[in-house]
Amino acid sequence: MPTTDSRWQLEQLYSIEETERMITTLQEQLDGFGTGQTSVSSELSTLERIRCHVEELSDFVYCLYAEDVSRQEVNRLLEQTETLQASLRTSETVFEERLSKLSEAEWTILQSETSSYYLTERRAIMERRLPAEQEKLIQALAVDGFSAWEQLYEQRLTGLRVPLAETNVTIGHALHQAFYGATRSERQTAAAAVVETCAAERDDFAMILNRIAGFRLQVYAKRGWNDPLTELCEQNRMKQSTIEAMLAAIDQNRPLFRSYYERKLYLAHVADPEWHDLEANIFTSHDHISYGKAQSIILHQFNRLHPRLAAFTKDVFDKGWIDAENRSHKAEGGFCASFPVAKESRIFMTYRDAYQDMVTLAHELGHAYHNSLLHELPFLDQIKGTSIAETASTFMENLVLDAVIEESAREEKLAMLEIKIQEGLKYVGTIPTMFRFEQRFYAERQRGAVSSERIAELMREEDTRLYGNLLAEPAPYTWIYVGHFYDTGKPFYNIPYTVGYLLSNQLYASIKQSKVAFTSQFEPLLRASGQATIEELIEQYMNGKPDSVDFWHQALEPLLSTIEMYLQETSRLVD
Repeated sequence: MPTTDSRWQLEQLYSIEETERMITTLQEQLDGFGTGQTSVSSELSTLERIRCHVEELSDFVYCLYAEDVSRQEVNRLLEQTETLQASLRTSETVFEERLSKLSEAEWTILQSETSSYYLTERRAIMERRLPAEQEKLIQALAVDGFSAWEQLYEQRLTGLRVPLAETNVTIGHALHQAFYGATRSERQTAAAAVVETCAAERDDFAMILNRIAGFRLQVYAKRGWNDPLTELCEQNRMKQSTIEAMLAAIDQNRPLFRSYYERKLYLAHVADPEWHDLEANIFTSHDHISYGKAQSIILHQFNRLHPRLAAFTKDVFDKGWIDAENRSHKAEGGFCASFPVAKESRIFMTYRDAYQDMVTLAHELGHAYHNSLLHELPFLDQIKGTSIAETASTFMENLVLDAVIEESAREEKLAMLEIKIQEGLKYVGTIPTMFRFEQRFYAERQRGAVSSERIAELMREEDTRLYGNLLAEPAPYTWIYVGHFYDTGKPFYNIPYTVGYLLSNQLYASIKQSKVAFTSQFEPLLRASGQATIEELIEQYMNGKPDSVDFWHQALEPLLSTIEMYLQETSRLVD
């Protein structure tokens, strides 16, 4: 039987006292790093060990923060880990400067002794960086500048309270009610409250967004980067031509996306649709899915694919690696934290007994499984971009949803089809729209600060490109409550999710044809995800051409066929 405990057990990893001691020790080690008194290979080994521990502690502290944002002592730890991360980046810069001065003979020897992919990648990245002293200065200033703005954003967003049903609720709770409330009247009330609350705070959030983008653009300008997507492509190990081909394939299918939205609105008998109507389910499951039932469904479907996946997932449940409890003082959203030293993961989410929550749980378990495969490798070979990091997670979403669809009666089947389509359109509709909004925002930010009114206008214009004339007024404040816009570590953080989703579709199609592909294609790709570019992974494990629109159209096919199935299944309901 699956466990019904929905609180994780962080104390199994570290206590706060242990964390403080380890932060101090790691800071001392970083302060003494880079003296040049040891060999380059020895220095690399030291840096790898320190980075592994810094990443683990940083994720652990963020988990402490997420489980209860009201704990003041954790805010102090967050600041300490930010400083630690900055010191780590400085040490990496020092090491890379030494790396750049190696002769070809020394470089060849070093490559033969250690992880050549990481070294080759870092050497190429160094050519796009400023001299070491300037890079170190940027990293030092970022702690109380760049990173501090992100921390302020998180505090402000988490502290937002929306007046709803004679009480004040979090922005996450209000949005959940706006999208999934029992009646349209309830959804309208929640949506209006969200808009009103965001409108009152928009100037402050616009200031934060402007400061984060401004700092980033100043750094890019100093490095001589004319293209704001340089760092995005660098972090995700992919080319801009890959993104362009993917977006072109998505654009070609926008008419079908709109047909789905039009059918939904027709079936809902909504004459004047509002932004929350596009998310609301027309066909609703009559069942509430308890946390225990969701675990059972997921375990069953994972076992059908491969016993190893199911055994791993049962361990995650049994060992208390998940915080799914619905309670106050939790942070918004969900994530999966990797602990490479302990070789474990922790999953954070809020479970509210809805099918969407089961999908989220499956998604985060995909991350955890990916982590487990990488934890078998040296740490430098575990470092991956967001795009490929999202592949296993969205794969697991498809696996669970399709299984429920297959086993459901007609009305339940339509409800599940809606959920699957909504999840897919989030990746190929909403996220590309936010990416294009962000590109336009950054283009205008290069000429000066952008007002909150203009930011909202840019958001509306891009929404209109997706939805056409379906909505009189799209959601004007998505840019406030989508935290990915404010991430200082990952620029243009939204679009990698689309890449990961479509890659997962390709892999899922292969495994549906033959389950052997799980061990011969899926798992090998995940293990290699820290040692290859997106293009190399596509070519080697998918036999595809990443800059081909046809490749991405094929990756869209599972979603397109699901939309067509939905339109066919509901055609009998159209007058």
